[in-house]
Amino acid sequence: MKKRNKIADKTAFAVIKGLGVLMLMAPRNVALATGSALGAIVWMFLRIERKRLKIAIGNLQNLYPSAPETELRQIIKRVCRHFGRLLTDCARLPLLKRASFEGRIKFEGLDHFIKAYSRGRGVVIATAHFGHFEVGLAALAVMGYPIWYILRTVDILELDKFFDDTRRKTGMGIIKKENAAREIIRKLRAGDVVALHIDQHSSGNSMFIPFLGKWAATITTPAVMGMRTGAPVLSMLCFRDDDTDSFTIRISPEIKAVPTEDMLADVRQITRRLNEILEKAVREAPEQWFWLHNRWKSEPTAVELEHMAKLDDLIRKTSESGQGADAA
Repeated sequence: MKKRNKIADKTAFAVIKGLGVLMLMAPRNVALATGSALGAIVWMFLRIERKRLKIAIGNLQNLYPSAPETELRQIIKRVCRHFGRLLTDCARLPLLKRASFEGRIKFEGLDHFIKAYSRGRGVVIATAHFGHFEVGLAALAVMGYPIWYILRTVDILELDKFFDDTRRKTGMGIIKKENAAREIIRKLRAGDVVALHIDQHSSGNSMFIPFLGKWAATITTPAVMGMRTGAPVLSMLCFRDDDTDSFTIRISPEIKAVPTEDMLADVRQITRRLNEILEKAVREAPEQWFWLHNRWKSEPTAVELEHMAKLDDLIRKTSESGQGADAA
């Protein structure tokens, strides 16, 4: 493991913590302007450090294969602005109260979540680095639901604690991704809600699923945990509307598999459906997804392609035969 620069880490912690405190004290319009400025700084950095910009442009070409690079750069610039504002909104999560929902936060499909939660078997929420994802989870926590957010540990431990303490002030609980499996099962069996991201490259606990026309190694944890515990699996994405400074939290109906008697095939169905929902959202609001991540980092081998073809054939035959429950 590469040795960290303690002075750089402490400086980063001091700057980010100071900015977070200022965002809590600042009027909302000032916080949003600060977020836009942060986005502009990130955009400037990308133009200097071109490796990440090249990744983002390559990713966007999956969505817009014939678009000129100048157009793709403008989208990335808007992505930077969006995530700059997201950072300031994350800093302001402790200010989120139920009374502030009116005119600012609305739900589409909240009944799907309430129905799933009422079964008492826990709920698995599959989300993504899309829109204002932390606002969506925090809103459910503020409403009193036991939300457990699955996150990897930030390299700078002081920052990791600062970020997690900020989230906990909304009522969210935190489970660290590194050794999460047993804790996730325990929370689901207690009837709680666990939420995790599905949109980043995963080398473990994953399978290749189509996403924006290419194979993407996609984490299977939501499907696996849902099937192991009986907890319903739902997609939840939080869209931001800049024009009205508001959020729409969109929750899907329960994602089900048509039972095939092959667990991998059933996991594949659920995971594929989650990717389809996310892809639709990304096409709807491309500036709200984190294109800077190397999502298509690896490709399936010939053996993996053959195995996936067999699973897909089994799924198709089972669906055509009308066996099992309909998929959501």
